[in-house]
Amino acid sequence: MGLLLKRGNPEWTVTIVEKGAAFKRRVGESTSEVGGCYLTRVLRLSKHLSQEHIVKHGLRLWFQKEGNDCLSHCGEIGPFFQARLPTYQLDRATLDQYVLDTAEVEGCEVVRPARPTEISLGGEGKNRVVVKTAAGEEKVYQSKWVIDATGKAAVIGRQRGTLKPLTDHLTKSLWARFRGVKDLDGAELAMKHPEFAASCSVSRSSATNHLTGRGWWCWLIPLKNGDVSAGVTYDPRYFQLERRGNLSETLLAHLREHPIGKWMFEEAEVIPKDTLTYTQLAYENLEVAGDGWACVGDAAGFMDPLYSHGIDFIGHTVMTAQAFVAKALRGEDVRDDWQNYQSGYAESYRRWFEALYEDKYAYLGDADLMRAAFLLDIGAYFIGPVDFVYRNTELEFARMPYHGPIGGVIAKLMRFYNRRLVRLADLRQSVGLYGANNLDNRYLLKPGFSPGAAALKPFAKGLWAWWKCELQGVRHRFLPRQKGGVGASATGATELSSTL
Repeated sequence: MGLLLKRGNPEWTVTIVEKGAAFKRRVGESTSEVGGCYLTRVLRLSKHLSQEHIVKHGLRLWFQKEGNDCLSHCGEIGPFFQARLPTYQLDRATLDQYVLDTAEVEGCEVVRPARPTEISLGGEGKNRVVVKTAAGEEKVYQSKWVIDATGKAAVIGRQRGTLKPLTDHLTKSLWARFRGVKDLDGAELAMKHPEFAASCSVSRSSATNHLTGRGWWCWLIPLKNGDVSAGVTYDPRYFQLERRGNLSETLLAHLREHPIGKWMFEEAEVIPKDTLTYTQLAYENLEVAGDGWACVGDAAGFMDPLYSHGIDFIGHTVMTAQAFVAKALRGEDVRDDWQNYQSGYAESYRRWFEALYEDKYAYLGDADLMRAAFLLDIGAYFIGPVDFVYRNTELEFARMPYHGPIGGVIAKLMRFYNRRLVRLADLRQSVGLYGANNLDNRYLLKPGFSPGAAALKPFAKGLWAWWKCELQGVRHRFLPRQKGGVGASATGATELSSTL
């Protein structure tokens, strides 16, 4: 945000306080199409992204069934051809360093390493921030506006007591980086399983690959230096991650239980001191703006990484806040603007969560149900948010997704089919048919997703896939129920320690 403010108004003084002397290695991050638009068309980072990161080839889901050891039989959902809009597999430490360096080159003052020891929010033009550098020097800033872009540290939210866990979504996560991970597009796999290699025309390795099961999913994200970021996110109502050795060993053992993961991570080694866990992944900030301050990105809240929407929210919150801060610094009254951001963010967060993620982990491991959700969710995304930001980048980023009456209608439709898929998943689990079609079921999209009206076709296919599941559900209701079906956990567990 500092970079954008300085670009638009070179005469303004913008100070960026960064805690660390260098960015720590962070979880490998995948972008969506909206996030890709923000990085390329707003921040103008296309050259850096193409040189230092990996161009992503879509999202790919892998399904498994107990007793199967062959990766060729695993169900698959994903693109057949290359993605049409720019998306990337990011090394966030590299990206963040480049953006910070660019901000400094373009005139922002960067104070690093340093930390704020006092943030007094007295209103526009009356804020006081005391910063202490690593050398012990203390700097005092009288700031017109204070922007919290501290990510999950969420300094202002914690200070004000407004940062709360999202109690409707008690997901947990564990991740690490690995070296020596095998290539899904390599010669070794092609020789062992030629039918697998021949079934798809685009690179599988450069996709964001998700291994799935009831109540959990694993991400596999390749990085430019050859490492692979891998992690598991799970909902403890449906699945508990069994503790096997330390955290790294636990994650590696879980990855190897899936045939795709078993092959890829057969000889993999975890990178030391690079394993992290959160026992409460999702959180919300009840206040994201006030007189003279605003929270953006993960400091405003975080929901779920399944569809890689983190940078979407960074783009929308940064551009929204940047717009009213710029107006304020030009002397305009922006009380209505930041109040609209506060209410709009809360509305958008709730609509987005209910439309996409609420109880979704119930059906993540069923290929039929996820095929319907995949087509509907991503179809709606391309019809709306993706099309909007490419048609009118500045306007659409400066307001939150699912805004207004029309956004509310779309969110309600998505919430409805999501709730129905959850019910169908519970029904399938109760009669022993959950994941019945997970093997030898490869669904590769041709030609794939495009923005706007072109996405109506895959969305319509999603509606048909959903209704096929509904029709099957009518028959399932007459089948005998199994013991402990709904919500049953796949394994026992020892609770993981928290770093949050």
